[in-house]
Amino acid sequence: MSLVFLQLALVVVAGILYRRIPNSLPPQEIRRVISSIVLNVFIPFLTFGVIATAPLGMDLLTVPLISITTALLGLGLGWLVYARLLRRHLPAPAAGSLILAATWCNAMYMGLPITTSVVGEHISRVPILYDYLGMTPLLFTLGALIGSRFGTAQVQTSIVRGLTDVFTMPPAITIAAALVVNALDVAIPEWVTSACLSAGKVVAPLMLFSIGLALRLPSWRSIPILVPSVAIRVIIVPALVLPLAGYVIHDADVRLATMLESAMPTMMLTMVFAEKYGLDESVLAQAILLSTLVSALTLPMLPDLL
Repeated sequence: MSLVFLQLALVVVAGILYRRIPNSLPPQEIRRVISSIVLNVFIPFLTFGVIATAPLGMDLLTVPLISITTALLGLGLGWLVYARLLRRHLPAPAAGSLILAATWCNAMYMGLPITTSVVGEHISRVPILYDYLGMTPLLFTLGALIGSRFGTAQVQTSIVRGLTDVFTMPPAITIAAALVVNALDVAIPEWVTSACLSAGKVVAPLMLFSIGLALRLPSWRSIPILVPSVAIRVIIVPALVLPLAGYVIHDADVRLATMLESAMPTMMLTMVFAEKYGLDESVLAQAILLSTLVSALTLPMLPDLL
């Protein structure tokens, strides 16, 4: 498994090194373009190709259940630490960013390439179900409420607006269509599924490259306040959900993939919410990097615990 991480890390390093190329395009601009193309084109291709033909069964319920439980545990612990225990020591925007960092995991950008590399392409459905039926809807609802509560931008939001946003995203629409096709056992031409899966193969390298473009080294002064969010995200919450995953998920490969998802570092999409709501983007970017570095040590140990 360590070799898998080294292979994936090369693409991340390529994104980091790209920032050093003279006269190159701004990394933030490239990330925005990559995110838009991946989200609106290639992930829908991948989603349809995988979900329309996958044997779903109870995975449709158990994987999102673990995802939602993971997020709620992270949110509760993050709120306890940063909105209660440390509330007098942190500005509200920093506290809000670190609650986001403790709660939402990188289920697609890192989760997809890592789980498929470690477990196999046959569990590609797990990151998709984990993210778009669990993590992302909660980010657009509860995450937006946190941003509105702790941010300085004074952007108004609501649960209904968040759900409307997430369920009109191309991946969500594609999941719904693919589930209908799967449930009705509609025959799909092989060339269609082949085209979808071929297009979906660009998702993982583009995601990893984009992560490399975004990572920023944390300052030594920030590390003490980052550590609780990182520990919650990649150590404490995965340990808490492990018994539940073992109880509700009986397929060993699906269980391993789901637990790998639960132990992923902080989600990159949280940066969009930090920018939108006026949270502390610098602190969040540092938390993303530190959680990514720590997860490189913790994720390889996970299969031995299952």
